[in-house]
Amino acid sequence: MRFMLLIHTSADRWNTLTQTDKENFLAEYLAFTEKIKASGEHRYGGPLADRTQAHTVRVRDGKRDVAAGPLTGSDEYLGGYYVVDCTGLDRAIELAAEIPDAKLNVVEVRPLAPMGGLES
Repeated sequence: MRFMLLIHTSADRWNTLTQTDKENFLAEYLAFTEKIKASGEHRYGGPLADRTQAHTVRVRDGKRDVAAGPLTGSDEYLGGYYVVDCTGLDRAIELAAEIPDAKLNVVEVRPLAPMGGLES
């Protein structure tokens, strides 16, 4: 089964870390990524660019509305993701718990639905 592991992060929390803590945190990410690549569970993923580069797009009554910035102004935001292919939800949750941001922030686990448009 495929799952998306959505990494929600916080600039405020990141800024409380020392430079050494940040370097260790990033090293943990590299180790985790290598581990799930070696196990064959990694499909793709990565960090997202700074949220100040985001744009939100809506179309209403045929008119496109584009706003600069992320969807919400909250300090917590989507910072990256992994797509994994694993045995099931329990394994996806195990993997999410190993993501370094799970110790400081939140990792959301979402199953990927097949394309078709009518799935619930």
